[in-house]
Amino acid sequence: MMPAGKLVRLVGRNAVRNRRHFILSGFGIVVGIASFVFFLGLSMGVRSWVLEMFPIDRVEVIAPRTALVGALGIEAQKKLDDGIVEQIRKHDGVAEVVPRMAIAFPALGVWWYQDTKLKFDVVGDGIDPAYLKGDKNVELFRDFEAEREARGEAPPTCGPAPKFRCPELHFCDTRRMTCHHRIPMLVSRKLVEIYNTQFAKSRGLPVIGAMEEFIVQRGGLSKMRLYMDLGATMIEATTTSLKAPPRQIEGVLLGINDKAIPIGVTVPIGYVKRWNQEYLGEEAATTYSSIVVRLTDKDDVGPFAAWIEKDLDLRLQDSDGKQFALVIFVVTIFFLLISLIIVTISAINIAHNFFMQVSERRREIGLMRAVGATKSDIRAIILGEAALIGLVSGLAGLGIALLAGLGFDLVVPQFLPELPFQPDSLFNFYWWILAGGLAFSVVFCILGGFMPAHKAAQMAPAQALVQQ
Repeated sequence: MMPAGKLVRLVGRNAVRNRRHFILSGFGIVVGIASFVFFLGLSMGVRSWVLEMFPIDRVEVIAPRTALVGALGIEAQKKLDDGIVEQIRKHDGVAEVVPRMAIAFPALGVWWYQDTKLKFDVVGDGIDPAYLKGDKNVELFRDFEAEREARGEAPPTCGPAPKFRCPELHFCDTRRMTCHHRIPMLVSRKLVEIYNTQFAKSRGLPVIGAMEEFIVQRGGLSKMRLYMDLGATMIEATTTSLKAPPRQIEGVLLGINDKAIPIGVTVPIGYVKRWNQEYLGEEAATTYSSIVVRLTDKDDVGPFAAWIEKDLDLRLQDSDGKQFALVIFVVTIFFLLISLIIVTISAINIAHNFFMQVSERRREIGLMRAVGATKSDIRAIILGEAALIGLVSGLAGLGIALLAGLGFDLVVPQFLPELPFQPDSLFNFYWWILAGGLAFSVVFCILGGFMPAHKAAQMAPAQALVQQ
């Protein structure tokens, strides 16, 4: 058996001597591996982008509506309450259950910054602060009113008119003349992106970059206030059925969190329960708008959805992320199949070239056999040359794919509108993609050279030395 070092040197000399053969054999492999790595990296990048906008690691349970109930044809909806939450929590495969409660009555929001005034009807909900455990910058996302009541403390009285002064980070409820801690609020990254791309630029408003920088540039949390008139709205005649008159509260925007409601503001759920109780009554204060469920295994989504519909008469909120991810997966498989077909055809071409090479190198092979080379040595030399073609072609394909990805990132975004969550690169060239592309190249080339190597190894020395 030939020593490994001598085998490597011999394969290298043969590659230099037969450069033209090596280049022709490797061209198809270069194209196939470049395509394989390019499309796989693109699909991984776009998939990460889509799932950042539409995460599929959590599902949201909602109550379906039943139309035309009763003589008046009013829609009825099954109630999501603590009983439903406990049933879901006890189900196998459920890791976490978090109820969400929407602000079920009208509220008018006003955000002031310097001379800029934004006025809008508020969409919002509440979640348990424990749901954010482990997230950054959420230490102040707490139910300060519940904490004060648990300590048995009464709210301090506001100062005299017209300033109605309160302690720092508090506001005055002028209807009750008591001071309360500003309500902590979170917004989603999706809302910030929509504000930046579709609202701010068209109206000459400041574009929000990193939330931390935005807050610091504007003087800290005291500048990021949101005033809400509970029970008020810009739409006439929609508040007549409320159980309490309007009153103003003050919120403080803590930052961005992907667990916040996609469009609107999210506060600790205790505030929403008390507000719904105050303006709509007990029914609204005990009914959740949805229930977020995190499963231990994403593959359990199908069986869980079937159980939710059959046993609880509920359903899962449609996930755009899941649909986009499926489309991306199908397109990726299509392009990868094309790439694999190119690589396979290239492997066949390598086999053809090596068969020709074996015929042309009959005397060389016969001479090596005559001076002591075994069948295994001949087979190792041919397969070594094929592996070298695969290695060099694979590296070239990886380089072309990376350069093509860089050019794609530089050119294509110039022709696209500014999109939400647009990443710096549309590609994710994970290490396993690069390693897999290189491995595919070497393996396919070895497969292409296997039959020619076997033929060369079986060649008798006397037959090989006969002049053709």
